[in-house]
Amino acid sequence: MKWAPQGLEKIKQWKKRIGALPLVGIGGLTPERATGVLEAGANSVAVVTDIILHKKPEERTQQWIKVTQKWR
Repeated sequence: MKWAPQGLEKIKQWKKRIGALPLVGIGGLTPERATGVLEAGANSVAVVTDIILHKKPEERTQQWIKVTQKWR
């Protein structure tokens, strides 16, 4: 299913609609964008491309771990 980018305001609206159900941010995410997505109400984020296409995937993974630590 194709979805257009939702943006942070839309994430807030989605979370309000679904209440306690988990909301996962997926697609186009970077560590720099993850904080906003999580602060907007996502319970977690999913990442693949940002890590596997990075020139130093191990370092990028460590960046992800550091950025998401607050929400664990």
